[in-house]
Amino acid sequence: MAQSEKEASDRLRQTPLSWSELQAIILSPNDDDLSKLARSEEQTKTYRLRRAEIKSEWESIYDYLLCAKFGFEWVWAAAATVASADSSGEGDNTQRRRKRSRPSFQEYADEQKLGEREVNCTAPLNLSLNDFPYYLAPGIQHFVLWKLGGWITPEEIAKAKSDILKGSRSPETTNNTQRSHCIGGKDNLDQILNDRGVFLYWINPPHLKSLPGIDHVHILFRGEGISRL
Repeated sequence: MAQSEKEASDRLRQTPLSWSELQAIILSPNDDDLSKLARSEEQTKTYRLRRAEIKSEWESIYDYLLCAKFGFEWVWAAAATVASADSSGEGDNTQRRRKRSRPSFQEYADEQKLGEREVNCTAPLNLSLNDFPYYLAPGIQHFVLWKLGGWITPEEIAKAKSDILKGSRSPETTNNTQRSHCIGGKDNLDQILNDRGVFLYWINPPHLKSLPGIDHVHILFRGEGISRL
């Protein structure tokens, strides 16, 4: 989870973000404007509850993402001793077992030499709806494109936007996506993919990334924007 997302969890958005507001935030030359993206009170409660569940159930967020987004197997990690207090206030040591991915992220990174690659055209990709979107106006969908190894390329972003537009889904994606539109030839498709009334995307800058090992891009889609083209 990136720093801007952490900050957003501490603020509450009273009204949904409109497309024009999103354009102003995402297209701003000031990276810190991304911190204006926020969730509603209900979304924030759900987000915090689910995050606590993941931290309790998994060894790390990396383990969870490798299994949830990239289909890795999970195994039980070695039991860890956790200090707790009983109802009388007396200290107690309990054994807690968490899940981890197999291989672990570090094992996979070492095997694939991920640290040595800035561009990797064969790395696994996953496109799915954001599990915890910001408070967006109706008709706006929030996707995340994940890449396990290397930086996401402009070509991969364009392919993801095309998949969203056409309604196609990767095997890992379990969320419904926008159905196909009548988009005509390649020139018209390129126009739609690059139109800021239909798609917006951003990559958190390095100082806002809390998961530097797994690159990801946020993509917003507004289907009704196509009708004006």
